[in-house]
Amino acid sequence: MITALVTFVMKPDQPERPPEDTLALYEVMAPKYQKIPGLIRKYFIGNGELAGGWYEWETMDHAKAYYTPAWHQFITTTYGTDLKIEYFDCPCVIDNSSGEVCIAPEIKAAAKAAK
Repeated sequence: MITALVTFVMKPDQPERPPEDTLALYEVMAPKYQKIPGLIRKYFIGNGELAGGWYEWETMDHAKAYYTPAWHQFITTTYGTDLKIEYFDCPCVIDNSSGEVCIAPEIKAAAKAAK
């Protein structure tokens, strides 16, 4: 599994969305993200100055297929700033909300092969 951290600086004059607009935006966007091949999870993140997403992908190929030049241009045009993408290996996810422990298939396969 691969995790990608995408961040960009918010424009200083970026208006703050009212909560009802934010909710409507997420409701419209959710079905689109649910159809992206290889995307396991996507977190919308921000702290007022930085915004972006934390994406969990099945493979690096899935991640790189999503972050196209057109996607990059959309983010740059929409937010008026360049973005940064960092990739991380993600061998294990512990999800306390669901009680699941998800271990990357390649880790399981390597352990099985070593036996």
